[in-house]
Amino acid sequence: MSVASIAKLENRCLLSLAGEDAFAFLQNLVTNDLTLLEKAQAIYSALLTPQGKFLHDFIISKKEDALYLDCPASRKDDLIKRLTMYKLRAKVDIQDVTADFHLYALFGDTAQALATSYHDHQGAQEDKSSLLFADPRLQQLGYRFYCPVTAAQPDFFSSAALVPFDDYTKFRLALGVPEGGSDIEPEKNFLLEINFEELNGVSFSKGCYVGQELTARTKHRAKIRKRLFQFTSDENISVGDVFKVDGKEAATVLSFTAPFGLALTRLDAWEKIEQGAPVSPENIAISKPAYVHLPEHSE
Repeated sequence: MSVASIAKLENRCLLSLAGEDAFAFLQNLVTNDLTLLEKAQAIYSALLTPQGKFLHDFIISKKEDALYLDCPASRKDDLIKRLTMYKLRAKVDIQDVTADFHLYALFGDTAQALATSYHDHQGAQEDKSSLLFADPRLQQLGYRFYCPVTAAQPDFFSSAALVPFDDYTKFRLALGVPEGGSDIEPEKNFLLEINFEELNGVSFSKGCYVGQELTARTKHRAKIRKRLFQFTSDENISVGDVFKVDGKEAATVLSFTAPFGLALTRLDAWEKIEQGAPVSPENIAISKPAYVHLPEHSE
């Protein structure tokens, strides 16, 4: 990609958590450590079931006295319901502020230069109405930009190509990065199966949160038998399709936007694929995302 691209994130919503208990409330629920926001502009995190299964993922940022959760629109109502259930008497105000903002992804080769220029200009003008930050999951994903609907578009919009949302989805899937609401089925997977550790979405030192015990046990004692890998295909692929190696199930498709997809892949089958075993149906190429690190015995 020779120039930066901008895509409006049509599938995302923005929730605001404000109030004197907001930080402690969220810190006790989610998988990542909110104290990282003292130095980082944003973190990636998740809400789990008490059994340690994935429920919701979101990007958390902080602006003035509020925490913002960038989350899938298709799962917004369920996330608000669960946060409200946990709130009890905590002094936290949960609001859907999506209508107040345009959400964009800025990505591509020149995205960093445009972001640097924007921050230099913003600092000089003391413009605090918008928020631009590096995607906390993976450097190659570029940047997130939240622009109030009442604010003017910044100069970098004229230096980048405005592209359809599907272009960003293909870009993300080509990197092998999943998102809840489209690539991960709730209450089915453990975090480490879906690459959350490598995507900076879980802390193993912050202390307790919902599902923490099972997540820690998976990390330190349990052998993970499946991981989320990427694949490419020129065929028509549907969610739930099964790929096979040596006649046995090797991977299950979780999402596909031609020609890129994500599939939960058995690591014993992956070892055979690495050794040259063919995948059926034909014309399926499964690969390990570059950011994923497997134990030596599974490489």
